Amino acid sequence: MKIGYPRAVHYYDYFPFWAGFFRGLDLELVTSPLTNRKVLERGLKKASDDTCLPIKLLTGHIQALGELKVDALFLPRMVSVEARTYLCPKLLGLPESVLTAVPEGLRILTLDLNARHGQRQVWRALREFAVSLGKTPAEARQGYMLAQTWQKRYESMRREGRSFIESMSEFDPRLLGEVRKPEPTETSDSSTGAKRSQFEDRAAAPLAVGRILDSARSESNRMLKIALVGHSYLTQETYANLNLVKKLEERAEVRFIEEVMPATIAEGLQGLRKSMFWSHARKILGAGISYVHNEAVDGIIYLTCFGCGTDSMSQDMVARIARQQHKPYMVLTLDEHSGEAGLVTRLEAFLDMTERRAFYESDLSAHG
Repeated sequence: MKIGYPRAVHYYDYFPFWAGFFRGLDLELVTSPLTNRKVLERGLKKASDDTCLPIKLLTGHIQALGELKVDALFLPRMVSVEARTYLCPKLLGLPESVLTAVPEGLRILTLDLNARHGQRQVWRALREFAVSLGKTPAEARQGYMLAQTWQKRYESMRREGRSFIESMSEFDPRLLGEVRKPEPTETSDSSTGAKRSQFEDRAAAPLAVGRILDSARSESNRMLKIALVGHSYLTQETYANLNLVKKLEERAEVRFIEEVMPATIAEGLQGLRKSMFWSHARKILGAGISYVHNEAVDGIIYLTCFGCGTDSMSQDMVARIARQQHKPYMVLTLDEHSGEAGLVTRLEAFLDMTERRAFYESDLSAHG
C-alpha cells in the first residue's frame, strides 16, 4: 500500500514520527511535492475563505497527492502531543474540515492521537490503527518504537543547530533532491503572452548590500544574530514565506525556536500568570521570551499568518516583553496575497536598524 502524506502543517514537526511508524509497519509513505503556485491556487479554490494560510496550503497538497496515484491519504487528528496541552483548534478539525479537497474515490486513513492523558493512550490508538490495516500488535509495537526513535533523533538534530533541510532529509530523502533541483513549469503570462516560471514572482531576490561597514563592525568580526520566531510550517515553508530564511542568511545568522532546549522554554514561561495550553503557542512564546533575554541575539522577527488565533496572543506577549527589554522586534504577517517587494523593503529596514543598534550605537562624536 502506498500512503500519501501532505507536505504541510504537521509535516514540519512530526513527519519523522509517522515515517518511522509506517516503516515499522512495512508500508510506503509518500509525500506531496514542494509547495508551488499550482498547489497554492488549488488550495485557495477548495479551502474555506475564513481559514488560515497553512490550511489552504494543506488542501492544495491533498489535491497534489491525488495526482501521485496513492492508494490512501493519511490525515491524523493530532489532538495533543504532550500532557495538559492541545494543538491549534483548526488542526483539531482535521480531516473533516478539508474533505472537500480530497479527490473523489481516494481513501482516507485517520486516527486520534491524544497524549494529553499520557503515552498509553497514544499507544492504544496506534495499535488499533495498525490492526485496522491488517497488521499485528507486534508490528504496531515495532512501528511505535521506531517512530519515537526517529522523532527524538530529528528533534535532537534541530536543537544542535542543524538546518531543517539537513535534518528532515534524513527521514525524507526525496526532500534534498527537490530542494537542489527545482523543476518549475512554465506558464503563459496573460498580459504579455510571454512564458515565465511558476516560481518567478517569489524568486529568492538578494537583499541590498547596504552601506559599507566601517571598522566598528570589522573589529567585532561577527554577523547579526536574528531569531526567527513562529510556527515551523511558516518559517520552513519557503514558497509561502517568500524564501525568507535565505534572504535573512545573506546578512545574519538565523536562530529558530527548534534550537531552544525544553528547560529554557519552561524558564521563559515562568512569569506567566496562567499556563498556555496550546502546544505550539507555548513553545513559540517560551522560546521567543528566551531570545528576548538572550544578549547574543540582536533582534527578533515574529513570522505569523493572517487569521492565526493562537499567534494573536503569543505574538502580543512577546512584543510587550521585547519593548520592555528594548530588543529590536518586527512582525511579518503572511497571506496568499503577500508581495515580495514589500517584504524585502521591511526586512532591509529592520536589518539596517538592528545593525546600527548592534555595531554603531556606542559610536560617539569626538566633537561637542
